[in-house]
Amino acid sequence: MTSLEREPEMRFDSTAVVERLLSEKPVPRPSPLALCFRLVVRAVLLAFLFLVTMPLWPIYWVARLIWGRPPNVPRLGQIRRYLKLTWTERPPPPGLPLLWRLWLTLSIVRKLLVTPLWGLAWILDQALYGRALRRTPIDKPLFEISAGRSGSTQLAHYLEDDDRLIAPTFLQSLFPYLWLWRLAPRLAGRFISREAIRVRAEASLPKEFLERHEADPFRTDTFDVALYLAHLNHLSPLLGPSVAIDDFGFAVVAPHNELLWRRDFLELVDGIARKTLLQAGPAPTGEARRFFLKGHFLCAADALEARYPDARFLAVIREPAPRFRSAINYLRTNPFDRVLGPVPWAWLCESVLRAELRYCEVEREFFTRENGRRRCVLRFSEYVRDLEGALGRVYRECLGFELPANRPIAHTERKRTNYLVNRSLAELGIDEGELSSHLAAYLEWCRNGGQAAA
Repeated sequence: MTSLEREPEMRFDSTAVVERLLSEKPVPRPSPLALCFRLVVRAVLLAFLFLVTMPLWPIYWVARLIWGRPPNVPRLGQIRRYLKLTWTERPPPPGLPLLWRLWLTLSIVRKLLVTPLWGLAWILDQALYGRALRRTPIDKPLFEISAGRSGSTQLAHYLEDDDRLIAPTFLQSLFPYLWLWRLAPRLAGRFISREAIRVRAEASLPKEFLERHEADPFRTDTFDVALYLAHLNHLSPLLGPSVAIDDFGFAVVAPHNELLWRRDFLELVDGIARKTLLQAGPAPTGEARRFFLKGHFLCAADALEARYPDARFLAVIREPAPRFRSAINYLRTNPFDRVLGPVPWAWLCESVLRAELRYCEVEREFFTRENGRRRCVLRFSEYVRDLEGALGRVYRECLGFELPANRPIAHTERKRTNYLVNRSLAELGIDEGELSSHLAAYLEWCRNGGQAAA
């Protein structure tokens, strides 16, 4: 049974979307000759990388025997699976041309070759700080688990400004190495400022992407991005909707992703939490800081509850139609691969629709569950309208301490823009009326403020 066959029935005519959108101006992509040249260059670089990392493999395997498997590198099973998918998957039009398959193959091989580098970087923390990290408590962590395009990143930034709370920055999530965090300011920090790094980070991203998501490497962001980049899930949208639904979705754990979510994710979160807390030290007031993490990792919520019995869970819920539309347009601008270009519209529509239908139902079930754990649900509309009241609920229900004196009382005014990429649901072939009918129970839950129906 395929992932789509497990879903409740909802019509989506991908063929009609393809036919309509093919008439638009095509997205610039490299010519076959240019792509062949890039393939040769990448193959040469990978050959050099192989020579550099080959001597590290014995050291890496011995270190693994002593300190355990690092959670920030892909498993061999995932590498084999993605190589197989690259050559056997037959996604809908425009499909995967041969040169694309070769490029994806080299991308997967590159991930394999750097495994001992990133793995040893993680293990080095265990060797240098293992005892201190084990003694660092993770007390009452807060997990902000919200669906994509729900306003959760901005809420995380408000919480991050409280000295009593601590979350990893996006750079720390990408490079989760305590030794590097301590070394970088003394070395690179002398030659390049934070502002220069911010400017370079923005310059590396498309304007269409930045219109929809701020890119500050020194602020916290969606943790799942770092998780997927560390493994191979970030390539799944380029392999078609049948792969992306399971590997880029966040609602349920597919059998082939069990180890990723049940082991690697938990170990990565636990390691980063302890490193972040140890690096930050106590708050200026002298009290211990509370760790929090923001992402979409709903499929791991039960495992997090089991790992941290005193954890708190927070969600911002938004009605699905505008959220789905925003998610599809946002992912269209996402630079999954700069050479292959954006993911086809029809693939995004199908994968987002199926994955998010799952997410809505699992989200409602998890956040209405009564098992004594602390959960807080904010309606997007209320969060936008009354920021101070929304923050008051979070502090009261999730954190148990008073709002800070310097709390924001109104949202920072954002520059409104006519997005360069902004398709409506109708243009994308999604019937909004059918979507609302399909998610009637979820919509009622949203309108009830996240409270279970009587």
